Amino acid sequence: MIRLRMDRLIYLVILAWVILTAVSLQLTPIQASSTTTTLNPIADAYTQSSNPDTNYGSSTDLMIDGSYGRVYVKFNLSSIPSNSVIISATLKLYDHSTASYEVCVYPVSADWSESTITWNNQPDYNSSLQSCVTTPSTSGQWVSWDVTDIVEEWVEGGLENYGFVLKASENGLEKFYSKEYSDSSKHPELIIEYVEPNTVTQTITETVTETQTVTETTTVADTTITETQTVSETITTTQTINNTVYSTVTTTVASTTYYTTIYETISPAYGNQTVNYYTDLANQLVPLVMVIGVICTMLSLLLSATKGR
Repeated sequence: MIRLRMDRLIYLVILAWVILTAVSLQLTPIQASSTTTTLNPIADAYTQSSNPDTNYGSSTDLMIDGSYGRVYVKFNLSSIPSNSVIISATLKLYDHSTASYEVCVYPVSADWSESTITWNNQPDYNSSLQSCVTTPSTSGQWVSWDVTDIVEEWVEGGLENYGFVLKASENGLEKFYSKEYSDSSKHPELIIEYVEPNTVTQTITETVTETQTVTETTTVADTTITETQTVSETITTTQTINNTVYSTVTTTVASTTYYTTIYETISPAYGNQTVNYYTDLANQLVPLVMVIGVICTMLSLLLSATKGR
């Protein structure tokens, strides 16, 4: 009884350990490494209502004057793999004015060109996505907008990337440096942190085992010869490695057992499998063994008959 209880206790401990291990594996978080990239604009310009047909794409400044002007900035996101998960995205412009008021960023709704955009032909924007900050009153500082939601829509949501537009509801001249400014360290930036989609490599291994037994009965000179042939073949195929499969053919004739080993090599390559069967030797030996067995049996019968006389 004591031993039986100990066995049960050991089984319970093993079962508890298995359950705890499974739970811990389920609760273990999967850590994915992220990548951070800093992009500079491929196009930037500003527009002014006071000069509705003037293009400012070559200016070293990006100026906002309340409801009288807008800033357009566009970035190329092709370096970010499709279906990536966006962790964060920050738009940064270097402010060199003393005006301080709220400036909001929106995604542009249509394409535009740096060299042709004006107040009269400027595209509209999507007002449902926005990020707003209050600019500092001290000149010479970076201003940052959290544009994660907008970049997520561009990368993950299928929204077309036509860049950002910056506008303000209050009047007052706000100036940022453009990509044409001589000091490249003060050019606009878009900093994106993302996680690339996971790539999972799966190896599929398939094992097939087939056993076949054939029994043949032959009667010679009032003597019954029973031959039993058992063929057992196991084939394992894997797409990532080369496997060597061994199968054994067992032949029993007149109480004598002969073993013949057949070697099969399977070399899968990218879904196409090449199978080489070296079975000629077995195909030649099995009939030979059967003939020898029959001859031995007949000789034995003949000797027995001779002695009887």
